Amino acid sequence: MTSITHVLLLPRPRRFGKTLNLSTLAAYLERTEHDRSALFEDLAVWQAGDDVRAHFGRHPVLFLTFKDVKERSWADALLAIRQVIADEVRRHHETLQLRLHPDEQALLAELTAPSTPPVALAQSLRRLSQWLHRATGERVVILVDEYDTPLHAAYHNGYYDDAVLLFRNLFSGAFKDNSHLFRGVMTGILRIAKESIFSGLNNLAVYSLLSTPFASHFGFSPEEVATLAAERGLQGRMPEIERWYNGYRFGGHTIYNPWSVLSFLANPADGLKPYWVQTSSDDILRELLVEGGRVDGGDLETLLSGGSITKPVDEHLVLREVRASSASVWSFLLFSGYLRADAFVGDDAMGRPQWSLTVPNLEVRRAFSSLFANFLDRGLGGEDRTAQLCRALLSGDAQTFGKLLGELLAHVLSYHDVGGRRPEAVYQAFVVGLLVRLDASHEVSSNREAGYGRVDVLVSPRKPGEAGVVLELKVIDHDEGETAQSALAAALRQVRERDYAAALRERGAGVVHQLGAVFDGKRAWVAAVGDGQGDANV
Repeated sequence: MTSITHVLLLPRPRRFGKTLNLSTLAAYLERTEHDRSALFEDLAVWQAGDDVRAHFGRHPVLFLTFKDVKERSWADALLAIRQVIADEVRRHHETLQLRLHPDEQALLAELTAPSTPPVALAQSLRRLSQWLHRATGERVVILVDEYDTPLHAAYHNGYYDDAVLLFRNLFSGAFKDNSHLFRGVMTGILRIAKESIFSGLNNLAVYSLLSTPFASHFGFSPEEVATLAAERGLQGRMPEIERWYNGYRFGGHTIYNPWSVLSFLANPADGLKPYWVQTSSDDILRELLVEGGRVDGGDLETLLSGGSITKPVDEHLVLREVRASSASVWSFLLFSGYLRADAFVGDDAMGRPQWSLTVPNLEVRRAFSSLFANFLDRGLGGEDRTAQLCRALLSGDAQTFGKLLGELLAHVLSYHDVGGRRPEAVYQAFVVGLLVRLDASHEVSSNREAGYGRVDVLVSPRKPGEAGVVLELKVIDHDEGETAQSALAAALRQVRERDYAAALRERGAGVVHQLGAVFDGKRAWVAAVGDGQGDANV
């Protein structure tokens, strides 16, 4: 409690105990008529020394949580923010009334009105801390939970500038040069700093999941999980629990996902499930990884196959840039809990820190797998159609495969502006979807060495004697005067001349189907080596 850092920002993935930590901190520090010592007598904080004990039950606490502010419009978001602040005002109303001046009475009443103007909301935390300090003689603790949830909603729903302006002023008033503040703690998923949300806060210390301080304070340690499992008589299932829910690394500490661990231990008969994944929509993942084409399909393939990738990581995420920057996508996935940072690799040529990234556990891997499987099913109209596409591919049926591939492109791209998009990006998502669908019988890889070059897609049988597939992609270059027929001929010629099938023959494939696919916007043409160039047009 003697640190000169007055405000902490602790970003962590959702469901890792952020709200519980703040609630515990509020219960320890807040002035109350009730004796809460029994809550803490058996905890380490009670033995932390007189300087810590001196603040037990001493301070007025302003505790705001924005976790439910997810509205689709700015008008509705303002209503929700007003309600959060009004609820906290009412909680302290009796204390606040003690020493308010007449003009301050009107300002206080304004904070509980249904039409509080944004400027009054922005000044609310500074005013409330001033009034509570005066009324109690003690400086105020301000706790803000899920500060960035409204900003995510604003980003997705088109009122981002309005939200940034309000929260910048709100947090500046609360934490910058506020003589009535004792300490402030904020939690969220991301550190959103470059948008000037925290402009000028020179007393703000940020400890992300890459930082050592506070690393073990969110989530469960292996020892804690083992103790909980033993109390439920489930110690024999620890290897399964580890495989499903372990794998996170916070500041060098191994951390389990607490939400999923507790959910499983509460209902072990239901089995191990992706409990954490089910608590959130996959809209942002689908947009960034599947529809947006902002990351390389080979990287996704590596991650889903259990491998690691090395990428620059930026702790200062700019939400506006996530859609445009692949580096921002990887950072977003890491700090949101979908990836694990295994080790610091070094700075890249631009001076950005690079980390080795992996998928943390089976639960998250299943989330990615479901995402891409759903991509195929949605684009083709259901699992039966996806199975038909896979059968056509493995049997070398270029006509059926081409027809279904064309339907997939037409459906997926119908929701987006094709101009400026890379058709290869949609195809990469398609390849990863195949990886998921065919994983039991085949290994699907992209851009791998084969024969005398690198093949776009290689579908290798896991059992000798089964069929394998070579698939070469090409986008029509209209500037070079290419047509669908000439591009398809070039793709098939490349397959033959570079002998991509050699890699599959070495793996014991019984028969190798060699296909070429050509794209032009929402259209696709597919043919097999040995067919006429246009025999399998879509």
